[in-house]
Amino acid sequence: MMRIIFFFIGLIALPVLAFPWINSDDGDTLQTIYLNNAVVITAQRSETNSFDRAESIGYLSKSQLNVLSPMSAPEALANIAGVWMQKTNHGSGSPFIRGLTGYQTLLLVDGVRMNNSTYRSGPNQYLNTIDPLMIGHVEVLRGSGSVQYGSDAIGGAIQIFSSDPAFSDDGVRVTGDIYGKYWSSDMEMTGRGQINAASTNFAVLGGFTYKNLGDVKTGAEPGTIQPTGYDEYSMDFKAIYRFKNKHQLIAAFQHLNQMDVPLNHKIVTGEYERYHFNPQQRDLGYLRMVSFYNHKLMSEVRTTLSYQNSLEVREKQKTGSDVLIMEEDQIHTTGINIDVVSKFTNRWSATSGMEYYHDLVHSSAVSTNLDSQTETNQRGLYPNGSTYDNLAIFSLHEYASPRFNVSGGIRYNFIKLQVLDTLFGNTSITPDALVGSMGLIYKLTSKHHLVANLNSAFRAPNINDVSSFGIADFRYEVPSYDLKPETSLNKEIGYKFRSGKASGALHLFHQNLNDLIANVPSDYNGIDSLDGYKIYKRENVKSAIIYGGEAELELKLNSRITSFGNLSYTYGQNLSDNEPLRRIPPLFGRIGLRGYFESGFIFMGECLMAGEQVRLASGDISDDRIADGGTPGWVVFNLYGGYQIKCFSINASMQNIFDEAFRIHGSGIDGIGRSLWILLRVQLSA
Repeated sequence: MMRIIFFFIGLIALPVLAFPWINSDDGDTLQTIYLNNAVVITAQRSETNSFDRAESIGYLSKSQLNVLSPMSAPEALANIAGVWMQKTNHGSGSPFIRGLTGYQTLLLVDGVRMNNSTYRSGPNQYLNTIDPLMIGHVEVLRGSGSVQYGSDAIGGAIQIFSSDPAFSDDGVRVTGDIYGKYWSSDMEMTGRGQINAASTNFAVLGGFTYKNLGDVKTGAEPGTIQPTGYDEYSMDFKAIYRFKNKHQLIAAFQHLNQMDVPLNHKIVTGEYERYHFNPQQRDLGYLRMVSFYNHKLMSEVRTTLSYQNSLEVREKQKTGSDVLIMEEDQIHTTGINIDVVSKFTNRWSATSGMEYYHDLVHSSAVSTNLDSQTETNQRGLYPNGSTYDNLAIFSLHEYASPRFNVSGGIRYNFIKLQVLDTLFGNTSITPDALVGSMGLIYKLTSKHHLVANLNSAFRAPNINDVSSFGIADFRYEVPSYDLKPETSLNKEIGYKFRSGKASGALHLFHQNLNDLIANVPSDYNGIDSLDGYKIYKRENVKSAIIYGGEAELELKLNSRITSFGNLSYTYGQNLSDNEPLRRIPPLFGRIGLRGYFESGFIFMGECLMAGEQVRLASGDISDDRIADGGTPGWVVFNLYGGYQIKCFSINASMQNIFDEAFRIHGSGIDGIGRSLWILLRVQLSA
């Protein structure tokens, strides 16, 4: 309790210390303040400065990622203000933004939608299929995204940008990196090699990563959680060719494969002897042409053709059973995006365009009797051959004056879902949605902005909603075809400031959610349970509100050392059932110091905290991932350090210094205990 009190004192003290410096600049060229200083893309689908946006935007840079050296992409995003990272198992990580997760939070990679039509309502594992070592930077658009990117962005949008290859101004140049990392207790052994070959107009970057993740060592009994570890490998490739100064052709490919990933909480309860994802795989390839024109209607045109493949195989065997069930879901997604950037005047700009995605779902299941070795084919979790088409047009505008910035946008989305189900019958639904946004910045001075944002959002029912038939979470789901889109109205006000010495932001938000799709008791062929699970189907029956606030502050103590802190609070209420909204995160935040020195030395110390969460929905109470009475609060301290000399660098970290026993609310696995990791990186050139 005392450590939580000290955390609040420190966070409150930061703006007090900053006050004398808020309006002063020191001209220092070394950037140690990131907040409000990033050039972002996600808010407008084209480059804008985050300080000049009405939206609440989180940002994680490449230099920050190098210090953190996260084990996975979810661990990376957990360092962004307002992002609560739930982990059902070691091989997952589902981001909560403003109380929402799963298919109510949109994931993108390099401008391409990652969410497909089989994403689930609750926490999922798909963010974990991105190799953190290929990430260039991350942007998080909190409470917004449907106007820019369509369905699923009710809570917000997270965009991962892969690293770009570097061009050479002095002829052909080849460079490379060799990377190795070890985490104590064999919790992680990672190796990566990458190469960058470049000339004046052509550059290519390619890398390969292999990772062995051992069982998690926690800060309390049982000490080591088994089974939690797994292996993975990934490869990535990006090439850019510049046609003089008017065109760029970008080709990229990403592949990640995780093997034998255990769903630990299903096994430790004794319900299952085996419940593994084997494999869990993601592929993304895209070809993008970027053209620049000296024309106010078409300043820039980006055309992207993409292909994605998601493969998930679940191996399930109940305790005491001689039957092994293998369920396989494979989703092929093709897409095309066209973005046109217009510069109508020096003050008025716009990004308009269209996008289309097509999902083809292959789903199957095989039941094998291990004694007799007989196999029985079954219906998969989804009807095999189902399709999902997503077509949209949009236009986003921004007008900047000396005193005001005004932004606004509109999107129309049409979706066609076709289910080919031999068991329940074929069906087709065609939901559509029209959403809009409006943002306003009032410039008190050039360094102090008041902001307001209003936007509507939607999530169209997907193939998982409509046709899922099988065990999910703690229920047995049956198909439901009479569904319409979920909708949300998001309101937000805030304040941003920045100077050479300090930068801060405060946002207060309120969301009204309607027609939420929820599971309600049902039956199948006159019975209310199957395989020991109660039967449910989905209906548009819920309405809810979510409100809260996010505060961020960075303060430069001197030319090399910066203090930082953030705090997030979310309150969610299910109005239909008059109870808390499920899985709402507790009060949480982060405070620390970081330093960058010309000698090549870097350091960072941080304190992470979360309050207790005892406001539980009925679904939380019955969830075996949540302790009776709720999740206790916790405080964890981490230290990072690094040193670089010429082509050689070494980084290390002490995690959970005081060996705090903790669990992130809603997770199925405890947090990592006191441990040490160390990494070595060698840069090569030829």
